[in-house]
Amino acid sequence: MNGNVKLLGMVATASIMLASCSNDELKEVYKGEEISFTTQIKTRATETTIDNLDGFYVYAKADGYAQMFINGQEAKKDKNNSNSFTIADDKGGGYLWPTGVNKINFWAYGPNTLNKDVFKASINVQQQSFTVELASSMENGGADQQDFIVAHKEVEKNKVAGGSIPLAFSHALSQIRINAKCPDNANYNVYIKGAWLMNVHGKGTLGFKAVDHENDETTAVDHMDWHSSTLTNYGVKLKDNDTPLDAQPRSLIGFDTDGNKNNSLMLIPQSQKGWNSLTNSNGAYIVLLCRIESIHKGAIHTDNGNTSTDNGPVFEEGGKHYHQIFPVSNKWNKVEYGYTCVAIDADWKPNYK
Repeated sequence: MNGNVKLLGMVATASIMLASCSNDELKEVYKGEEISFTTQIKTRATETTIDNLDGFYVYAKADGYAQMFINGQEAKKDKNNSNSFTIADDKGGGYLWPTGVNKINFWAYGPNTLNKDVFKASINVQQQSFTVELASSMENGGADQQDFIVAHKEVEKNKVAGGSIPLAFSHALSQIRINAKCPDNANYNVYIKGAWLMNVHGKGTLGFKAVDHENDETTAVDHMDWHSSTLTNYGVKLKDNDTPLDAQPRSLIGFDTDGNKNNSLMLIPQSQKGWNSLTNSNGAYIVLLCRIESIHKGAIHTDNGNTSTDNGPVFEEGGKHYHQIFPVSNKWNKVEYGYTCVAIDADWKPNYK
């Protein structure tokens, strides 16, 4: 998403326009000493877009000022123009570049619908950070989670043409999806009823690194400094488990097959080593609630008519017979599922999925 945000008080507007390339920038027309922004937001499946962004918050620290020059004021969407925003100070006035000030640091975050009990900003002249704590979700995945975008830019006045401040918003969280497939679906039925990420960090503190690399794609990650903590779990129960997996990846946590529902997780960026019973009992792993059957043509291999033989519990239907492979049992039970897990090494970066 691209756009321009002008800090011009009550009559200020911010043009945010769709472009075919998400990283194209719109150039601001010269407006004298008025402060304006050239902004961009890198896209992702669950994202803050032009259509759903109604506002965001702006902070600015001017050299020599004892207090914040702009202190969390909201840039709001113009009711008469869906592609425009307005911003004003507490008294309804506008913002101009301060006289005698050469350098200003700008921070912005949004959208304005963020739950501030979950995303807690602490931004002043001494320090700038966020504390984020994402509640465990064991049934709905990330369906109720929010996107979180941030931007930071240090600007010298003589390097900004026409007062246009380039702000590149980045998604501060990592978007997590879990897909599954069964390449040999002609010989196996694999059903999955739930998927969970276990022992991952649900709390984090986000700060901003001083270094800002212009025109560097790594900047979106480099200017964010995450420290994660507090182990928790996330996942989803699946209602439709009647269709076995096939050779194409199926979303367990992410978009459904129609692309209309998104329960992909938005989690704290972090690095985690995989679970190991001997060396890392608090390591990360994925749990699947699943069922596995093998498929064979022809009649059941019986032993005196008993369908629970050395071949395992079996069931015959439509000229085929099926062996219940997992969960392990001495009786066939079509609705029986079991839990299995696999260790994972997590290296989740902000602005990535």
